[in-house]
Amino acid sequence: MQFKQFLKLKSSLVIISLLFCAQSSATEIKQKPWHFDSNIYRELIQNSDDEMLLNKNIQWDECSRMAPATYRMALGVQLNKESPDLIRETILDLYPVDNESFSDVVNQKIMVLAFEMADVARYEQGSDESTITQVAWDWCIAQDPQNFSDL
Repeated sequence: MQFKQFLKLKSSLVIISLLFCAQSSATEIKQKPWHFDSNIYRELIQNSDDEMLLNKNIQWDECSRMAPATYRMALGVQLNKESPDLIRETILDLYPVDNESFSDVVNQKIMVLAFEMADVARYEQGSDESTITQVAWDWCIAQDPQNFSDL
């Protein structure tokens, strides 16, 4: 009887310690810049009317949309290699290039990167750890924030 209680207690302690390890590991994971909560400008623009801050905020949000979308489109291209025209048409339906704004440039870059990096998508684990997502983010965030003023 005492042995059973000891085993219950010991197994409970093991489970609790595993939960604490998982929790501490989860808090150590660095958030990616394309996560919604990572936008460093969102809070700054609340008390400011600085146009550059506003443009940087818009840029960050647009890049946060673009980066994972590029990964998803590259995966779509990779999985449907036999019908590139259909995939191109689908991407254009989702990310049109006829808005007459800088979003056309961003959406066109989604298309270009999706086709250029489709083979990489096969080996990726998911959008957050994706090289494709990082490349798209790096390109987008390097653009002049003024370009995002019309979005």
